[in-house]
Amino acid sequence: MSATLKIIHVLSACLFLGNVIVSGTWAALAERTRNHTIIQFSNRLVLITDVLFTLTGSLGVVITGYLMADRWGGEAQHPWIRWSYLLFGLSGLIWLFVLMPIQLKQRQLLRQTDVITPQYLRLSRQWQIWGAGATILPLPILYFMVTKAA
Repeated sequence: MSATLKIIHVLSACLFLGNVIVSGTWAALAERTRNHTIIQFSNRLVLITDVLFTLTGSLGVVITGYLMADRWGGEAQHPWIRWSYLLFGLSGLIWLFVLMPIQLKQRQLLRQTDVITPQYLRLSRQWQIWGAGATILPLPILYFMVTKAA
């Protein structure tokens, strides 16, 4: 197995996990201020960093993970690989079909008014709950990658 492939895989995992954890923290801290300007800035940066780091990291993890898994005999030979695919896939589906649409709705609301509306706050609660789930789901994969056990 190529050391370069492993390095890219670990770097991609760091980018992905680091950004999903930091994004939730930025948003929560910004929203605690109830300051429209700060929240709008945070929302914009979360969207940008999601594309730059979450998407890039997840693509790197998927591509390098698949290449390395194939060298290990694939998911049929190792349940931990199958579990990793499942957990990462569920996290990705939540991000793509729940979190991103919520963020885009929030962005639209922030552009329409200069106050934080109850609708925005409801979306924020949903984003925090679903975001926590999408963040927690890939964490066991770290254990699987290190121990190769499931």
